[in-house]
Amino acid sequence: MVSVNYLTDFAKFRNTKLPSDFSKLRYVKPCDCVYIFDNSRCSIGGNVPDYYVDIKKVFHEAVKMQKTIFGAIIPARPAYYETFQILKPSYLILHLESFAKGQGTNAIKKVVKESLQNPQTQGRVTLQADMIDGKTSPAGFYYKLGFRFADDNNNAILAKWLENGGTKENAPKLYGFMYLPKENVEHCLNYSSKK
Repeated sequence: MVSVNYLTDFAKFRNTKLPSDFSKLRYVKPCDCVYIFDNSRCSIGGNVPDYYVDIKKVFHEAVKMQKTIFGAIIPARPAYYETFQILKPSYLILHLESFAKGQGTNAIKKVVKESLQNPQTQGRVTLQADMIDGKTSPAGFYYKLGFRFADDNNNAILAKWLENGGTKENAPKLYGFMYLPKENVEHCLNYSSKK
């Protein structure tokens, strides 16, 4: 706990008045936002825009019907191409924990600005929305900022939730890979948590 003398001296230094009731003073921990430059080139599924992924096609040879030494039959399979979406370099938000209104929003804005300044990422920001406590999901918060799921069904659920008021109390408990579409970057940077 901070001593009253220290607070009084600090108030004099800043030429401000302290409240008469020191119990109203509180220390707010700074926001904890952990993010990295991600160039892992991992494969991701779902509906993700082309500017987030490179498409890789892998050719698989045809396989003739075969019998194993145990007599089991492996069915024939025609030749085919398998398509993969390989994530381009982006900033990956690993952890976000805020302790006051607006801290999380400002932390996300900082990551987006840094990503816009990096020619390798060009504004690409991704995250994995997870339910940490099993009761709440941060997906609604990220959706309001402009992030979208790679799963269109989750996006439809969140759009309906937002139409119905988008309150924290009735937020859907969704989780999964999310990304910030380039058409939502400006919205994210101008978003106000006072809404």
